[in-house]
Amino acid sequence: MNPSCKLTLLAAALLVWTCASAAIATPAPAASTAVPAVTDKPVVARPEADASISRTLTAMNNASTWGHPDLFGEFAGMRLYSEGHYEAAIKYFKYGARYADKLSQLSIGLMYDNGRGVEKDPVKACAWVALAAERKYPSFIATRNRICEALTPAQHDEAVAVLDKLLPEYGDKVAKQRMVHALDMAKMEATGSRLGFDSGITTIGVNPNCGGPTVAAGGINAPVAGCGSNDFWSPWRWDPDKYFATRDAQWRGTVTVGKLEDIAKSPQGGPTTKQSQPAKAASTGH
Repeated sequence: MNPSCKLTLLAAALLVWTCASAAIATPAPAASTAVPAVTDKPVVARPEADASISRTLTAMNNASTWGHPDLFGEFAGMRLYSEGHYEAAIKYFKYGARYADKLSQLSIGLMYDNGRGVEKDPVKACAWVALAAERKYPSFIATRNRICEALTPAQHDEAVAVLDKLLPEYGDKVAKQRMVHALDMAKMEATGSRLGFDSGITTIGVNPNCGGPTVAAGGINAPVAGCGSNDFWSPWRWDPDKYFATRDAQWRGTVTVGKLEDIAKSPQGGPTTKQSQPAKAASTGH
């Protein structure tokens, strides 16, 4: 499967797991280089997962996200969600969302849509997925339309109001600048080693996971924490324009994240009055 398709579907796939899970508590996982330790017990037990999704989650856990807080929030959120730590997951998705990570924003919307870690709220779900669709990724637009077009006209107006409050903190106009600053600070802190750095996220040295699975960021595999990488300092990772262009290109596919129980019925397209506004509510008044 195309790496971008796999990541696009991961958030929806995790929601399917929780719907199929029993409410069984299990011990929290050990801390890793990419995911903070969680001391409380998960809400649900993780069922047997698809092998490719399990490999992606493992790769996210092992990946070095030094200098890239957008990926740190996204990867940590995915891992925590998969383990049933919904409230912790949404905190890290919001962290990634503040650094312009659109998959983190989409994941928050899906959590509101399904009531995972937060109270089920179709209005907030619409606002968050509309924010995630700000750059017009096809799969994100399809998800926005599926959620927002199910709202009544009154709910749609509420979603627009919520979105207006999200944009000053999470919209690209400010979130991208935050990410540019993070990249600049990381470059200033670099010591010249190409093996990685310890900033509370990565580790230095020989990592037994160096031969394990990797996850694509911008279509190129992210380095494993504590392992050497020939392209760690490649321009696409550190030049803001190249970085955003590469990450955007990752999502220019045609896969759609539709309604979990009936993907085939997900609406195609939908008018908007501005780039990030939620899709118009259906006129039937349901």
